[in-house]
Amino acid sequence: MTGTPKLGPVMMGTLLCRDLETCIRAYEAAFHWNCQRRARVSEAQARFWGLPDLAGADYALLVNAFGEPVLRLIAHKACAEIDRLGHTGWLALEIVVQDVDRLAATLEGSAFEVLRPVANLAVSDHIRAVQVRGPAGEILYLTEIKADVPPFDLPRARCAVDRVFIPVLCTHERAKTLSLYEYLAAEKGLQFETKITVINQAYGFDLDTQHKVATLQLAGQSLIEIDEIPQARPLPGELISGILMVSFLTESLPKGHSQKDCPTGTKRSTVLRGVSGELLELVEIRHA
Repeated sequence: MTGTPKLGPVMMGTLLCRDLETCIRAYEAAFHWNCQRRARVSEAQARFWGLPDLAGADYALLVNAFGEPVLRLIAHKACAEIDRLGHTGWLALEIVVQDVDRLAATLEGSAFEVLRPVANLAVSDHIRAVQVRGPAGEILYLTEIKADVPPFDLPRARCAVDRVFIPVLCTHERAKTLSLYEYLAAEKGLQFETKITVINQAYGFDLDTQHKVATLQLAGQSLIEIDEIPQARPLPGELISGILMVSFLTESLPKGHSQKDCPTGTKRSTVLRGVSGELLELVEIRHA
């Protein structure tokens, strides 16, 4: 690392769903997250995101046991439902948990579909995870960190289901995609190959197939993972059920982009489109 990255930590993910109440109940029951706020997306906010059709949409903000925002749910009854594993853009949200085996067992029969058995990751036996599909079609990696895994700076869960710490991005161009986030973070990433079993299963590949992957360390024990999948299809539009956007805290907002006060009025933010069309929200950190 060259110093403290200027991007991070991950603040929260945003999901688009058809049925807001169903999603709220699912996360409250399975993850013990709480709904802190309900409101409607303003016309100005929807325009700022570049998604004017979301004006007036109901949304809910979910928080973890520490009252920290972890997930924003936005309802849009006409959003398309597709298999997000087969497309570019935001592929998954990785969430740090305390006991992945116990959590996975409780998800049987819930609104969350377990896609693969709990297993240690190929990169380290200290990382154990399960992949699930949520009620809006979102893909979640539920991950237990048992020990340090150099060179990565990874968090330990502070509660049963803590926070998003790695958004996973699917792209056709690993190097080009990584360069954008390296610019935003003022940090260099790592590029390597590894197997991604849930992807191999989804595409019908041999389960040991290796893929081009990049990771970028962010501040606050967060990372970005970039998976290059040439066979992935572009998203067929913008209002797709599942992961709509990922929000990051940042030391400073990039110049040349429109800025707006966050709904709370305490921070400034901007929104960017990435190489694969992914939507990312940058929220400026204001130090006391």
